[in-house]
Amino acid sequence: MNPSPNRQAVIVGLFTATALAILGGGILTIGDLNDTFTKKLRVTAIFDEVGGLQEGDNVWFSGVKVGTVKALGLHTGSSVRVELKIDRSAAPFIHSDALARIGSDGLIGNRIVVLYGGGPSARPIIDGDELAIGHAVSTEAIMETLQANNQNLLAITADLKGISARVAAGDGTVGKLLRDDDLYVKVSDTVTSLESASSHARDLTASLSTFSAKLNRPGSLPDSLVTDRTSYASLTSTVGDLHRAGESVAGAMDGLATSVRDPTTPVGTLLHDQEAAAQLKATLENLNRGSALLADDLEAAQHNFLLRGFFKKREKAERHPPPSTGAEPANPQQ
Repeated sequence: MNPSPNRQAVIVGLFTATALAILGGGILTIGDLNDTFTKKLRVTAIFDEVGGLQEGDNVWFSGVKVGTVKALGLHTGSSVRVELKIDRSAAPFIHSDALARIGSDGLIGNRIVVLYGGGPSARPIIDGDELAIGHAVSTEAIMETLQANNQNLLAITADLKGISARVAAGDGTVGKLLRDDDLYVKVSDTVTSLESASSHARDLTASLSTFSAKLNRPGSLPDSLVTDRTSYASLTSTVGDLHRAGESVAGAMDGLATSVRDPTTPVGTLLHDQEAAAQLKATLENLNRGSALLADDLEAAQHNFLLRGFFKKREKAERHPPPSTGAEPANPQQ
């Protein structure tokens, strides 16, 4: 039994409506046409060069999409006026002193407009505002910088190639060091000598450290001089006394030298007056002769019979001294 025409029309209508709904949802999702139903406000920015920016490109703020490019048009001279559609929900966060620059979505991605900066002291943007332009580094500038870096790298590589060739040929200090065995041996000996000197310096430093530790030992003279004020004062006083004693000796020596040079003084007379020196010499000779005669007289007195008993008693006492009683023996000559 065939279905009625009305029922068939309803089925076709439902299928068509469903297909249209799916198509519309897909278009809205893929083409992001839902922006049409979002409230926008329009702001403008005037760029010197947009680098391929097109209508429909995204507008970013702090890495978040906040709008799209509405229209582009030439302005005065060679500048370009760009009209932006900004979501009203994002407008309170974008201040009127924010800057706009042309960027790219990735290194070689689509062009975008980047909004950045702005302080809380400025008001949020409103419909019709014109944003200032910030400095942007274009892809062309980046490529030019890379090209310059490549040229510099090529020049450096060429220089390194020339240096390595000279080193391999034995030119320069490094080349001679690598190819001259005698020079290598001399350098090695020098390094060995330096190591030995360094070892000796370490030993000397250790010895000095030990010596200084002994000097700093409590009770030693250096420690007392540094820490004990009494010892330092005594040493200062002793040095002062020695200095004064030295001055006194120097004065006495000066006086003696003056006396020696002055013929009127006794010492000067003895040194400079030949007659006085001769008399002194004769006096000394007379004393010597008198001492010899006195010795002869004493020898003769010992043989005199009147004094012979006295000398015998003294000789006997010297041969047989009396026992000691703690008191000093009497002088036999008394």
